[in-house]
Amino acid sequence: MAKKNSGALRRAIGVLGSCVLAAGLLVGGQAAATPAHALDLPTWDDVQRAKQNEASASKKVTEIEGLLAASEQELDRLRNLASVAMAELNTAEENLSRATEKLQNLERQAEESRKEAEEAADRAGVIVAQMYRSGGVDRSMELFLDSDGSTTDALLERMASMSKATERNTQLSEQAEQAANTADALSQQAESARAEREVLRQEYAAKQQAAAEAAASQEERVRAQEAQQRELQLQLEALKDETTTTVTGYRERLRIEEEQRIAAERERQRQAAEAAEALRRAQEAANSGGGGGGGGGGGGVIAPPPPATSNGWVLPTSGYYVSEGFRSPGRWNHTGIDLATACWTPIVAAQAGTVTMAYWDPGGGGNMVNINHPNGWQTRYAHMVQWASVSGGQWVNAGQTIGFVGTTGASTGCHLHFEMRPNQDGGWYDFVNPAFYIAF
Repeated sequence: MAKKNSGALRRAIGVLGSCVLAAGLLVGGQAAATPAHALDLPTWDDVQRAKQNEASASKKVTEIEGLLAASEQELDRLRNLASVAMAELNTAEENLSRATEKLQNLERQAEESRKEAEEAADRAGVIVAQMYRSGGVDRSMELFLDSDGSTTDALLERMASMSKATERNTQLSEQAEQAANTADALSQQAESARAEREVLRQEYAAKQQAAAEAAASQEERVRAQEAQQRELQLQLEALKDETTTTVTGYRERLRIEEEQRIAAERERQRQAAEAAEALRRAQEAANSGGGGGGGGGGGGVIAPPPPATSNGWVLPTSGYYVSEGFRSPGRWNHTGIDLATACWTPIVAAQAGTVTMAYWDPGGGGNMVNINHPNGWQTRYAHMVQWASVSGGQWVNAGQTIGFVGTTGASTGCHLHFEMRPNQDGGWYDFVNPAFYIAF
């Protein structure tokens, strides 16, 4: 029971540490939340006044378009602050993928050779048994000693059959021995490949940690810059909208989006409080040397079970249609399934788990989130409209909003690119078709 409490304590410390880091960036580091590229931004009152005069509106449009271009450039710079770390992570991931494939091939070939050796040995054994059942060497010698004209043909026929059987037995024995030697050699190669893979797995883990830390360091600055960018976009839309005379509707849209952001932040703070409570309970249980209920309760707070569903997964978004499938013809590198739906449609965690990274993928995924699940799977969510609503190290429940559908990165329309891959032993396995596991 003490071991269980110790595990709960470590998990609680890990989650609390992540939440404290996020809180520090938000509360203690206000400067980090300010857009790095300071601009003299127009207010909504400025926009409203300009909207009342055609010449003023035209001038303000030109001004905001210039500010948007500068803001977009700054946003791109901020997003790519972790690009070096992400590139190194992608390289490490590719190396680990190749090493895993090599190991799996060697293990398969060794197993096939072992089976071949066993089958050849079995067939040789059958031949020997048949020889003895039919008289074998002793019976042939008896026929030779007692032979006369009537038994000569039978003796010659038996000796010829024995010769063929012996030859075949020798061939099978040699085949079995060769297959066994091949299996041993392949097993040794597999062992070396396993050691190589372990080195690469550790390198990948280190690169992943470095990339996650780099992404976390830029998170708040990117979010602040995105908020600035979004407000400028809405101001520009309001100025160009000739069907309305006020900017009220556009300000309302911005208010709703801000409420969503605040709600997501409150959820993070709530989980930080739960983690702190779980840590307190785990510490009490560890200090008392018992109290299984307290330790178990703390674990339950940190990792609540996913909601019951027919197949154990939650659909990651809604209102979609499948616009492109897994490894579609001509796009073997399309390692997920595309769910096309409106931008700003919520994206939810397909199952409970820990966010390994919330980041910008310079390889084309745009704003992304990776989640590791306790059942040995990893899911990935790409092309989010803005930086994710969750942070690295954060626990999320099944169905919890983690971001919103967008078209960032290498995307030509609003959709969620959803990926799944096994991750049960911290190694790297190839992506699988999500449609095999989730009924889309």
